[in-house]
Formats: sequence, C-alpha cells, structure tokens
Amino acid sequence: MTKLIPLNIHGEMVIELAQLTIDQANDLRSWLPKESIRQIEFQGMNLKECVLFETYDYWFKTHHVLSRAYESILDF
Repeated sequence: MTKLIPLNIHGEMVIELAQLTIDQANDLRSWLPKESIRQIEFQGMNLKECVLFETYDYWFKTHHVLSRAYESILDF
C-alpha cells in the first residue's frame, strides 16, 4: 500500500478516508475512536470523514504495515 500525501487545510495536515480503498478505510474507521473522524469545510466544499495525518501515519506504520507483513508470512 502506498502512503497517502496529506492535505494542508487551515494549518492542519489531514487525509480523507475517501482516498483509501474501502477495506483500508473500514480498517482505519474500526481502529479509531469515533470522535477522531471529522468533517471539514474548505473552499466551499464539505470534506467528510477526515482524520489528522499524524493519526493516519501512526496507523499506517503500526497497524496496517504490520498486518500486511504478517499476511505475507502466511502466504509461504
């Protein structure tokens, strides 16, 4: 999986869950507390389901990458 590039909105680095595949977005949603997912208005657009990039980055490094490595081990 390729790591997403964050959006800088109002001085915060965020990602939209819509940028992820459905499986990845569901995995991240289930891992996060509900209050971590926010809605952000930016330049007249309403961006739904945004999370801070640092939260996504932590999940990517610890949860998603480790689970993928485990799956690869089982493939042998």
